[in-house]
Amino acid sequence: MSSAVLKGNAFASACKNGAYGKVHSVFDKAINIQVYEEDQLLTVVCEDVDIMSACCVAAAPSGSWEKAAKAGDKVLFTPDTVYVENIPIVGNISSARLWENLSSGEIFALGKPTYAGILAACKVVETYLDKAGKTDTFRIFQLSDFNPVDFIGLGNGLTPSGDDFLAGMLYGVHFFQILYGKSCLWLPKIRGIISQNFHRTGTISRHFLRYAIKGEWGRNTEDFLVALVNSERETLYKTVDRKLSYGASSGADELRGCLFGIREALMDFGA
Repeated sequence: MSSAVLKGNAFASACKNGAYGKVHSVFDKAINIQVYEEDQLLTVVCEDVDIMSACCVAAAPSGSWEKAAKAGDKVLFTPDTVYVENIPIVGNISSARLWENLSSGEIFALGKPTYAGILAACKVVETYLDKAGKTDTFRIFQLSDFNPVDFIGLGNGLTPSGDDFLAGMLYGVHFFQILYGKSCLWLPKIRGIISQNFHRTGTISRHFLRYAIKGEWGRNTEDFLVALVNSERETLYKTVDRKLSYGASSGADELRGCLFGIREALMDFGA
């Protein structure tokens, strides 16, 4: 059993208030827990995995979460410990370090590149993805003919490519709205459409999209967005590589969504 690092307060809240749940899905380096009476997941990941929404970072008690739990196992949250089938798997929750996204003030305080500079950096990333063989099936879309419903649940896997693309788009637009202190008039409508169509995709994708709508992203996504603003090539490439290591195509699909959202947002701002 190990101490933890938390992303957001959802995990701490479940422990503080006491909650029951069950293991939704298990992987080598991650376990998803579904809280009873709530349509949400809480995720525990190993220390070398990206910090994501509603997440707890802790060492797997058996070296792999697949050895420590299985889908359907009962979970109990107490003020300081998480139990799976009465076995403590995460402890010291009350003293866990909290990791949060950059605040709006911190994002706004970043340097303000020209729109042309950001668009050029986006092109650099797009070219890098092309050379890495990360094909893009979404580039044909423009905002004028973009329908989020066509993307929800599109593709295979626990987080289908279309959902990853939408999450990336939401991250990019939200971040750059804050950076430039402007608003995209079309964004609330797209958020609403996605929220109304959660039923089209699975539990894990709903989990990520729900937080993406709120403008909450993971650590590696934030590193990428900041690097895009700073436009320092070597650092930017490193952040892209970290995203590409996530899932079969999830990282690449999210990056494509980010690029799409950022370009459309800048056009809306007057680029």
